[in-house]
Amino acid sequence: MTTVEKPAFRCISASEAIVLISGEPPAIVFDVRDMANYQKGHLDGAAHLSEDRLLAWMKRLPKEAPVVIYCYHGNASKVFAQMFIDFRYSNVFSVDGGYEALVAAQATPVAA
Repeated sequence: MTTVEKPAFRCISASEAIVLISGEPPAIVFDVRDMANYQKGHLDGAAHLSEDRLLAWMKRLPKEAPVVIYCYHGNASKVFAQMFIDFRYSNVFSVDGGYEALVAAQATPVAA
């Protein structure tokens, strides 16, 4: 019996996420916090994602598209990232530190 390595999402830092989001092609970004917090503030271009909208999004996104998911601290985003992997998405990332870390990383200038 051979062991086939199952695809997995990657946990990345907020600064790595910023690079992916601003890269080519830009990553698709999902905020999985509750709607009230999403409405208070979210990354530019981030779509709100909840379990009831997951399948609708998956029908629209290419399987190879880079997908970056963030939440409050980096825990719930892992659950959503695994769901994308389970549906055979190959470029899925969960942001360690969540929304606050992303905001801080956006404010930090990138060294050239």
